[in-house]
Amino acid sequence: MKMLSVGQNIKKLRDERNLTQQQLADSLGVSFQAVSKWERGTTVPDVAALPEIADYFGITIDELFKPGMTPYRNKAERLISKYESDITNSEAFELANREYMNLISEKSATAADISSYAYLNDLRSQYYLKLAESLYLQAMDEGNKQKDESYYKNHRQYILFLSRLGRHDESINRHIALVEETPDITMNYSSLVTAYKYAGDYENAIITVKKGLSIFPNDAILHVYAGEAYKHLGQFDKALMHWNNAFQIDPEMIDALYSLAFHFIETAQYEEAKETLIQIKEWNNERGYIIENRWINAELSKLETKI
Repeated sequence: MKMLSVGQNIKKLRDERNLTQQQLADSLGVSFQAVSKWERGTTVPDVAALPEIADYFGITIDELFKPGMTPYRNKAERLISKYESDITNSEAFELANREYMNLISEKSATAADISSYAYLNDLRSQYYLKLAESLYLQAMDEGNKQKDESYYKNHRQYILFLSRLGRHDESINRHIALVEETPDITMNYSSLVTAYKYAGDYENAIITVKKGLSIFPNDAILHVYAGEAYKHLGQFDKALMHWNNAFQIDPEMIDALYSLAFHFIETAQYEEAKETLIQIKEWNNERGYIIENRWINAELSKLETKI
């Protein structure tokens, strides 16, 4: 029975690739007669040849011996099945990816092939999402020893990561706990405001900002975030006040000026937008940030047609 199953499976695999018995024999370095005997169930491949046959067809040795092995429409479909069983296997992904790319470049891919290719990349994205999250958490564990600027930057990146996955509550609850545990650290308030902002909860963002500013009135970042929150609530006067405060407190807080410029452009206050963009341009020139001014110059050119 095993001999017959192996032979039938080899024939299925050979047919999938549109190979003759001679072509398969040449690829495996055996005789045409050997392949013929395998497929008839007269003999089975030598034990030493089994790994090579399985690898050639992109399957496991167990699958080779499995009775009634499910046939696949093509090699790409078989390879994605192999990758699906272990999405950490980068080599299996690359093999499947290459096969699908060949089908597409040869214009022989069907709608089912394109859908399967999408699924392959879906699986890969799941792997990378898990990897990214594990690295964010590892970075936070390591950064917790010093709690420098990069530690809190990583926090904000992780908040954005969770928000893309729709895990807003998890992110918010995590940072509420951090504020409660260490209320004397200003960056915890900034992180919580960021979590609320990405969740679209600007009311609670304002509540958090107010609480943070009551303790740290001269924290420029909190003023920037306050401006963003008030802007989304349509309270533009308060937004402008906080952005101006942020830049006055910390002249390096250029984010505040960018927020002002965006607001003026969006609300068709073109003269004010021009003045703010020129101020940003001068700030960049003083620090040698010439490349950053390409966008500024483009926006100034657009404004000239509107003023």
